[in-house]
Amino acid sequence: MRQDQLELNRFKIIADKAQLERDPIAVEEPLQISLLQASVSEVYSLTMRTPGHDRELATGLLFSEGVISSAQDIAGFGYEHVNGEPALNQLIVELKPSLVLPPRQNQRHPSYSGCGLCGKTNLQALELKQSIEPRKTAIQLNCNLIKRLRQLLAQQPLFSSTGGVHAAGLVYENNADLDLQQSPFFEDVGRHNALDKLIGFELSQNGLQQAGVLLLSGRIGFELVQKAVMAGFCTIVALGAPSDLAIRAANQFGVALIGFAKDDRFNLYTPHSELLVSV
Repeated sequence: MRQDQLELNRFKIIADKAQLERDPIAVEEPLQISLLQASVSEVYSLTMRTPGHDRELATGLLFSEGVISSAQDIAGFGYEHVNGEPALNQLIVELKPSLVLPPRQNQRHPSYSGCGLCGKTNLQALELKQSIEPRKTAIQLNCNLIKRLRQLLAQQPLFSSTGGVHAAGLVYENNADLDLQQSPFFEDVGRHNALDKLIGFELSQNGLQQAGVLLLSGRIGFELVQKAVMAGFCTIVALGAPSDLAIRAANQFGVALIGFAKDDRFNLYTPHSELLVSV
């Protein structure tokens, strides 16, 4: 059994008859992220997440929050030690001494897996600021492609076994065959965690220079659009509905925003953007 799921007993009720079975359940555990700089350590965030890819999660979160601007701002990772053993739920991110940290009011109180930006302590920190040059994709979006993208999302292993996580993925524009092996995907009990893991991976691997279509398995909140804008993604396809603020943010920054992606239809919420969408 992997660290991101475990098996628990549950009763399956059919026609008022109970049957005891073992059920795979997605794991949700706290992750404390501390920043270490010049021998000074301070807790930055406490979030509930699915274990796995914690370094990518921390990297993506710090980038989305404007703490770092590149993977090179991170000098290394480590763990707090408890009774002489590394505590795998207490991650230390060592920052380069030359990095200037943002004001303390832009930092978070503890947040949770469904939270997004709710841990913010200053409304000014909600202001959208593009950090990476937008990368428009030449991929033509139509109903057939949306159907294939949905099928790609359905192949995520943790959701297939537990049904209890969200996914964020990126289909590169040179991945014409929609090969899952060429598309980075990350799963987590939190929508924003899954996207932070993806952003952290892309930042570390290629400096967020790959163009493509961002895939989200759930609804589209403002905080997800904000993270996408920060990372330079210009096209979002999601299975769920967007909020009004998410739509307004997408329109403001020229992001092609698609929601309610189904097998034979989808909703386009940014008609006035510079889109390469075939409808």
